[in-house]
Amino acid sequence: MRISPMDDSGISRRLFLLAAGASTVPSALSAVADGRSTADAAILDTPRGMLDTYIRMTGDTSGKPYVGCYSGHLFAVQANDIVEPLCGFTGFGLGWDRPQTNGDYHHAWKEVGYYTDLRSGEILEQWRNPLNGELCDVMHIHNRSVNMKLTTTVNLPPPGSNRKIGYSNFPQLDNPAHPYGLPYTILDDQLSIFYDGRGFVPNPLDPKTWVRESAGEMMSVAEFFMLTSRKSEALNPKVASAACTGSWTRIGPWLPWMLLGQRPGHLFYRSATKKLGSIAQLPKAVRDYTSKRYPEFLEFPTDFSIPMESSWEVFKREYKPRT
Repeated sequence: MRISPMDDSGISRRLFLLAAGASTVPSALSAVADGRSTADAAILDTPRGMLDTYIRMTGDTSGKPYVGCYSGHLFAVQANDIVEPLCGFTGFGLGWDRPQTNGDYHHAWKEVGYYTDLRSGEILEQWRNPLNGELCDVMHIHNRSVNMKLTTTVNLPPPGSNRKIGYSNFPQLDNPAHPYGLPYTILDDQLSIFYDGRGFVPNPLDPKTWVRESAGEMMSVAEFFMLTSRKSEALNPKVASAACTGSWTRIGPWLPWMLLGQRPGHLFYRSATKKLGSIAQLPKAVRDYTSKRYPEFLEFPTDFSIPMESSWEVFKREYKPRT
């Protein structure tokens, strides 16, 4: 599913995969659910077992390509005001996880995401921003690459870096080895795993130049994913790809094309996610729009060497500052 829906974060969605931590003790929910067994823990409480389970749920351990889709809503959060819906969004990504001889996975992914009208559900070309009255040209998500390696350890920014990244290994945040793993819950045959990425990173858009587009020199972003599969599939090494649904929520700055600059407040996203069997299962309107505007995103990625890029970097490349 590698849905990790949009790359609106200004940080690559895969950057947050880097921030997926390990939990070697039951989470609070796991303890309450009381659905764990010794056999489950032997797999899920180890970096190797959790990484393979994660790949099985989000993608395919055999290296076959897969499709992930999502759909949800985008809200404005401002102090002393009600949280207001702004628009819908929907999209998909294509990817694969190529297994390496050392047990790592080389991940390649590309994704598109479309902002939609709250009433009609139609994909927007222009949007009247209710927060400032501005008629905005909508920049949809079209990120060519979120390539990376997934391993049994988590790569974090070096000491002294201007990037701050938080990950999900809450009991071992001070463990210098940074073992991979994720909190999880088990309810009968339902396995749900969770990962979060919490980042404070430089904004590619300098607010001195991008006065109306940039939310500031630094950006605070948090993303929270839940993935759910049948435990009997997700923990079975003979199953390469388990059926999986989930959810994704995100807290992040205003989008550059909304022309809100450094206005106080932020965005909140919520969506449902699902791994699909083929591109043909995507909604027809999404397939048709992609074929018209971004046909290359209907082809699976083949180059694992393309550097990651975020929507902020795409915006900087394709647009000029508004005056």
